Amino acid sequence: MTLRSLIASTGLLLVAATPMAQADTLRLGIGEWATGQASTYVLKTVLEDAGHEVQVHSVSLAAIWQGLSVGELDAFTGAWLPVTQASYYTAVDDKVDDLGPNLSDARIGLAVPSYAEATSIADLAEAGEAFDRRIHGIDPGAGIMALTEQAMEAYGLDDWRLVAGSDAAMSKTLAGATANQDPIVVTAWAPHPVFSGQSLRYLEDPQGFYSQDDSIHTITRQGLAEAQPEVAAILDRFAWSADDVEGLLEANQANGEYEANARAWVDTHPELVAEWLGEPLEERQGDAD
Repeated sequence: MTLRSLIASTGLLLVAATPMAQADTLRLGIGEWATGQASTYVLKTVLEDAGHEVQVHSVSLAAIWQGLSVGELDAFTGAWLPVTQASYYTAVDDKVDDLGPNLSDARIGLAVPSYAEATSIADLAEAGEAFDRRIHGIDPGAGIMALTEQAMEAYGLDDWRLVAGSDAAMSKTLAGATANQDPIVVTAWAPHPVFSGQSLRYLEDPQGFYSQDDSIHTITRQGLAEAQPEVAAILDRFAWSADDVEGLLEANQANGEYEANARAWVDTHPELVAEWLGEPLEERQGDAD
């Protein structure tokens, strides 16, 4: 299936662009999950402040990776590697550039509320009735969903159902369950606001399906550094920590105002933004004045 037919099948088309528009406009693919929304809109704000035009394209994860590989997207800040999105990366690794981690203290797995009795994924086969034999997940194309399907088979959860949805839907379902003290299993990753809003813990994974060593990487199309060196340099310097992003994730979950929250975050973190821009903080403050 071609990139265009894949994107068309989702009902979402990338905006057609002339060669000049492609040269002047940075096209960011966005992962519609908490960390992806945060990083994409913060970078959009920073790059626009620096005088660049930015478009955000919300398409499937598969379409993002294929878009990068054929130059229809310029950058993606939500690549969980080396494990979670490994199948996407290895399919196009010779056609994209990996700029390395932008957030290193990340983790994925299956999680339950602290009051749940299960401590390991291996416990779930005997606890199906308590959990309604459901694992509540996110977008069906997400890397964590593919890993969970493999884990369910390996741990003997053949009669369980992996419920696909969105990050927001999973978070809402989790909040409802914890309010009633109901057992629930969710696909989880950190940083994520659910870990500050609820008392959750990861289930042990004795078979090692879920890596504890993943980082979130920035991926660009090949040739971006030559076409837009200043933009590529900012993307290369972009890096933050779980502590840096925690408050932004909570604000996004509370009101869904991603661009407004990104604006507020950028305005209150001038030192870090100055590092990404590669300029002294006093120079940035002088421009603001």
